[in-house]
Amino acid sequence: MIGQERLLTRIDKMIEAGFPRFTIICGSKQSGRKLIASRIAKGLNAHLIKSNIKVDDVREIIALAYKQSEPTLYLLPDADKMSPAAKNALLKITEEPPRKAYFIMTLADIGSTLATLKSRGTVLSIDPYTPDNLLEYAEVKGYELNEDEIEIVSNICTVPGEVDLIARYDILAFYEFVETVVDNIGVVNGANAFKIGLKLNYKEDDGGWDIGLFMRAVMYVCRKKMDNEPLHQYRDTIAITSKYLSQINITGINKPSTIDMWILEMRGIWVEAE
Repeated sequence: MIGQERLLTRIDKMIEAGFPRFTIICGSKQSGRKLIASRIAKGLNAHLIKSNIKVDDVREIIALAYKQSEPTLYLLPDADKMSPAAKNALLKITEEPPRKAYFIMTLADIGSTLATLKSRGTVLSIDPYTPDNLLEYAEVKGYELNEDEIEIVSNICTVPGEVDLIARYDILAFYEFVETVVDNIGVVNGANAFKIGLKLNYKEDDGGWDIGLFMRAVMYVCRKKMDNEPLHQYRDTIAITSKYLSQINITGINKPSTIDMWILEMRGIWVEAE
């Protein structure tokens, strides 16, 4: 767990002192939350059971928890998407967990769960990763990056999972496409707009480029161009892209429609400049 030494030290001390029965691991997607949960289970000598987060699945692991005779850790990943019914089912058992049971839920946004669940749990936050952490991770994983690719990865990736994603791409071709978008968004036909939407990944494993990486690459391209040409359009593009990047991460958001709106606002900035 490169970059999480402080958190791992805290976890080790918690295990020695008596680990809490209900824990919330908070961090962005692909930041290593499940790996942290596995590390905790190993430290507790507990079986790790990963559950789905639908209400019936939550009720099933609750019933199972009362029957277990060995230490068992129940993991509820990506719990931002839990229904109110599932959250309420979990709330009941976190009040007085069975003696051999530990529960961990992972969240991207601590505000997406019930305040009562938060109050009953111990919150562990994933520390931000530095560019050096991510490059060290890339080296450990055996990704052979040239100097230009190292610069791109350092400036647009924020978590190890994104390094894994971008390593699957032709990184320079990806970056070249982003530069083309920034340079020409104001002159292409709005309905075409390089068919950006068709090149992005709206669901896991459906192909295309990761939306977060794409939008952060747009902002990085603009920052670089501002060094030589300090146009307000670059500054406005960064602000608008940052706004839509935040919206993309909202649970339940219509991602294709959000990208369409981003393209329209981008064209509004650059068409006026032509």
